[in-house]
Amino acid sequence: MNEIESVIARRLAFLEREFDRMGGAADDAEHDLRLNPSDPIARRQLEAIYALAGKTWAEILELRARQPGHHAVIRYDHHADRSADRAYRRALL
Repeated sequence: MNEIESVIARRLAFLEREFDRMGGAADDAEHDLRLNPSDPIARRQLEAIYALAGKTWAEILELRARQPGHHAVIRYDHHADRSADRAYRRALL
């Protein structure tokens, strides 16, 4: 893997991880909106999350298309991320 491929792969991994986190934030915002459908703040928050998720998804698709040889998609591994987070937190202690 050359430097450009490496940069694209790292950027894809980051964006896919953030896209997944947006899903959790959207779930929370949808729950809040269901609890109080007339809340304008919850509605705007959900709209903002959806707008950002749409832009992030478009960027992910663009980067996937720019991958040399159009390799298979890099999937975000939730379990690996959790263990990496735990190891990082332990290292800080």
